[in-house]
Amino acid sequence: MKSGNLYVRLSALGCRRLAMTAALTATFVAQLVISVNAGEQWSAEKANKWYDEQPWLVGCNFSPSSAINQLEMWQSDTFDAETIDRELGWAASLGMNTVRVFLHDVPWRDEPEGFFERVDQFLEICAKHKIRPMIVLFDGVWDPDPQSGPQRRPRTGVHNSGWVQSPGRVVLADPAKQDALQDYVTAVVKRYGQDERVLAWDLFNEPDNPNANSYGPLELENKDEVAERLVRKSFEWARAAGPAQPLTVGVWRGPEWDAPAKLNLVHQAALELSDVVSFHDYSGPEVLNGRIAQLRKTGRPLICTEFLARGAGSTWEAVLPIFKKEKIGCYCWGLVDGKTNTKYPWPTWQMPELGEPKPWHHEIFHADGKPYIDAEVKLIKGLTGAK
Repeated sequence: MKSGNLYVRLSALGCRRLAMTAALTATFVAQLVISVNAGEQWSAEKANKWYDEQPWLVGCNFSPSSAINQLEMWQSDTFDAETIDRELGWAASLGMNTVRVFLHDVPWRDEPEGFFERVDQFLEICAKHKIRPMIVLFDGVWDPDPQSGPQRRPRTGVHNSGWVQSPGRVVLADPAKQDALQDYVTAVVKRYGQDERVLAWDLFNEPDNPNANSYGPLELENKDEVAERLVRKSFEWARAAGPAQPLTVGVWRGPEWDAPAKLNLVHQAALELSDVVSFHDYSGPEVLNGRIAQLRKTGRPLICTEFLARGAGSTWEAVLPIFKKEKIGCYCWGLVDGKTNTKYPWPTWQMPELGEPKPWHHEIFHADGKPYIDAEVKLIKGLTGAK
């Protein structure tokens, strides 16, 4: 009996060792697969398969009405979960199933754990409303000198008077300072790269924007060149973190998006490296249809990450039916009238408007949740199928 028991114990020990070896081998193989795939752009086939599995994506570029910019949204003293919850509820009431939201490297560097706690809370609120965000890591638009701490007050009648770039021009101009941003990209994408609540990654919004009519004299003369470097680095760093979601950088200016030789460096990199192709269009149907025809040639899914400029012909009535017919994901700019002042048009940087702009440039709701135009809300709900 003793020898039999010993045999049984030895056999069991051997089975456990075999099981452990098999588990370790499986883990190694999985890690090897991840390491082999890391850094690879999705094929068009993979991107289209992913996109076919999504509902028609309809949403907005979101910041709470209580925040003037990304810093005020994410810093601990001004993070406003109550307003975020209320306003995302209004987005969901329209049938919106996604939002595009801008992070910022400064609050992450100031307080990484607290920053992540707030992003976690934001994702919980999104999930509550069945909304999956597209997360933006960098932004090349408006104030080139972001500073942490209390933010300025809005300028009366001026569009987006407090929005800040990420990174600022001092960092963007210096390759060594750019390279230091790898920690930020890696930390964020690793933390949320397998999170099913996250829809996609937009690595850099309008990286080459010269902001000529707002901060132009202060901007970098070689912004296209230095921004292209960070665009390429961002794709490299994000892919190395192994996200399950697709990566993109949008195209937003230039007449011929299907002629790479005529594009600047940033636009070439965006179309070359994106898993899904994203773009901005604030024009009416004729221009929008032309843009769609140009970008269809990539063979990749299309998502319009910015539209809605009522005075320029980019209205809900004019373009939302096109997006639905073409099954192109779409995000209007703005949701609720607030501290960003984006109901005012871009030219208010030169000439502020006093009183209500006619029509509103962006936004859908007044601060109390009342629609700016009832017929717009009815149209949106009709096309999204919201009750």
